[in-house]
Amino acid sequence: MAISLPLTVKIMVDRRSSDAPYVAYCPELDVASCGPTEEKARSMLWETVDIILEDAHERGTLKDYLSQVGFFEDEKRKMFVVPKVSYEPYYLQVPRYLEKKFVCLA
Repeated sequence: MAISLPLTVKIMVDRRSSDAPYVAYCPELDVASCGPTEEKARSMLWETVDIILEDAHERGTLKDYLSQVGFFEDEKRKMFVVPKVSYEPYYLQVPRYLEKKFVCLA
C-alpha cells in the first residue's frame, strides 16, 4: 500500500539561467531541482527526491537524513512524522532609498 506525504513545492524563476530557469524546491526535504519549464522542474524535483530517499535507505542513513531536515520519529508507532511548513504573507517595509528598485507583480 502506497501512502502520500503532504510536501510543499515552491517554484521560483532564476532569469540568469537560459537553459533551466525554473527552480522547484521542497522545504520539508531541503531538496531543489531545476528545468526549462515549471512542469519539468517539478518532475525533476520528484525524481531527485526519489534518488535521495532511496540512496539514504540503501546506505542505512535515512533516519539521520530525515532528522537533519526536520522529521522526527514517533517512537510509539516507529514512523517518521513530516514537519509542518507554514507559509504566511509578510510585507517587508522597503526603505525609501530602495523604493524605485522593486515592483510587486502579485
